[in-house]
Amino acid sequence: MTSTYRYVFKGLLALMLFGIVVSCSKDDEIVDPTSKPDPEIAQLTKKIHADSIAATIGMLQGMGTRFALAENRRDVAVAIMNKFKSYGYATARLDSFQLNVYFRNQYYETWQYNVVCTLPGVEFPDSLTIIGGHHDCILRSTEPESPLDVAPGADDNASGVAVTLEIARVLKQSGFAPRTTIVFATFAAEELGLYGSQHMTNRLSDTLAKVKFMLNNDMVSFCPVADSTGWYLNVIDYPNSVDFRKHAQKICSTYTLLKTVNDNTYRNYSDSYNFYLRSYKSLFFISQHDDPNYHKLTDLLSNQNPRFAREVAKLNCALIVEANK
Repeated sequence: MTSTYRYVFKGLLALMLFGIVVSCSKDDEIVDPTSKPDPEIAQLTKKIHADSIAATIGMLQGMGTRFALAENRRDVAVAIMNKFKSYGYATARLDSFQLNVYFRNQYYETWQYNVVCTLPGVEFPDSLTIIGGHHDCILRSTEPESPLDVAPGADDNASGVAVTLEIARVLKQSGFAPRTTIVFATFAAEELGLYGSQHMTNRLSDTLAKVKFMLNNDMVSFCPVADSTGWYLNVIDYPNSVDFRKHAQKICSTYTLLKTVNDNTYRNYSDSYNFYLRSYKSLFFISQHDDPNYHKLTDLLSNQNPRFAREVAKLNCALIVEANK
């Protein structure tokens, strides 16, 4: 998640579990005990594994840094692309764009690389269902190291990439044939200003693409609570996706162990915001548990909860499959 403003509200975030959950409206605390799982969706979500998610987070953390201005930025994108290809996606590719920015009083002229992969729709191939999250990471300026040299970024945001890849793995290996084309995307340079998703949404708009919805996963693996009864996910919406958010909360209670809240404080600070600006319906999933390792050298796999991330992946998967049956 882009660094702007998140730590400014750290004190507020510490109160979320005790304040926002209590203060949510009834619509925000949807629990429908009559909802019965769809057998096909339930079967697919059972194939999502915490160990697989953890392995991907570890692989990305092991690259040393994924900072958007580091020399290995293309290597990072290629590694993600190759992961998609290892699942059988011949469509996986890099989508490059030029980015010239100042960072900490130094000017950089760079090429950046989104990763895009598709599972073609069998009925409406020109209609797109999009899921993704950014693959770059950063350290705050108070850290002793430079993000050019090291930035592990396990929660922020190897976790969102891992969730995206895990859903891609399950759908491909299960032989799922979606009605619309599913687009899996990981974005570059989110931490510098949401540039990767801006590039993608500009292209979508220029080509008059039909986007059914977009699901954004950013910081979805941190949860220090061992007991799943205390696992909370923040489902962030936009003015054009309020009903979709309420539906997602129902789906969450049906197929996952998560409880949900809705606090939109940070909805402008992750990639889903660019989709909203182009009038595409989008949701932003983020753990409700404030991560003390945010933008630090301690944002490591050892401090994450892959079982929590698995439940987030189940929610994403259920929404995508439901929309494409």
